[in-house]
Amino acid sequence: MGWIALAAVAVVTAALVVVPTVLLRGTTGAHTVAPPAGDRPPKKGEALTVLLLGSDRRPSWGDPKSSERSDLMILLRLSADRKQATAVSLPRDSMVRIPQCRSADGRTVAAHEDMINQAYAIGGLTCAWKTVETATGMRVDHAVAVRYDGLEKLVDALDGVEVTLPQAVNDPKAKLKLPAGRSVLDGRTAVAYARLRFALGDGSDIARVKRNQALIQALLKKVSRLDDPAALAALVRVAATSFTADAGLDLDTMLALVGDVQRAGTRVTFTTVPWRPYTKDPNRVEWRQPDAARLFERLAAL
Repeated sequence: MGWIALAAVAVVTAALVVVPTVLLRGTTGAHTVAPPAGDRPPKKGEALTVLLLGSDRRPSWGDPKSSERSDLMILLRLSADRKQATAVSLPRDSMVRIPQCRSADGRTVAAHEDMINQAYAIGGLTCAWKTVETATGMRVDHAVAVRYDGLEKLVDALDGVEVTLPQAVNDPKAKLKLPAGRSVLDGRTAVAYARLRFALGDGSDIARVKRNQALIQALLKKVSRLDDPAALAALVRVAATSFTADAGLDLDTMLALVGDVQRAGTRVTFTTVPWRPYTKDPNRVEWRQPDAARLFERLAAL
């Protein structure tokens, strides 16, 4: 139950989005997508790679097609023996080549260079999946996207989550006001904190990535204390309407994975893809080579 609880929270915070999909099949609001078509990196061994997205779409914003973007993107790699897991943050401002994708309205969008989060805006989870495989050279086995309203519901269901701020924050635009030091965030303020950019730190997307990693770890810590299966099931149901996942995450696959990681006592390491300012625009980033390629090669060898 300890691992299942950890995975449940990570799903909603886009960190370890795997196990809760067991409970989502047939649940209203849980959507599925097909994997990318065409040439893909080969599958090697029994390691598992999962693409995790946090989407900033919210129903109250109106038309979801015009407002949905991936605000957070993590590539999770579980080793073949399930003893190691590495969660690699891919900054949304990363300039990469987005391959040809089909948009939600059926148009074919030609391959081009753009920020990596634009892939999700263009063609949803399948296009983001294809883009990450192209950029990393790694075969992605499964993909899951979670909207931020799911994070809000989950944090409230957990009665808040604690974070520590190095300085006070007062951001009228985000409607977020927090003192320096420790604070317990409710669902709304947790989402505002996750999205916060210019009112804390140096205003970079990289700084926000680090804060989101800290938020994920705080959520993992709190949910790891859950030892009641009924409470966990209720927690997952709260967030069920905020998921999109691939159809390959079936019940048998998930139950097998749960058993594997429980037996292995899996530990998770968080990191960020090596980067540097984009040569054409310092407000964007590009992956630093050959360091980024070496990182993905190491992950592929797990």
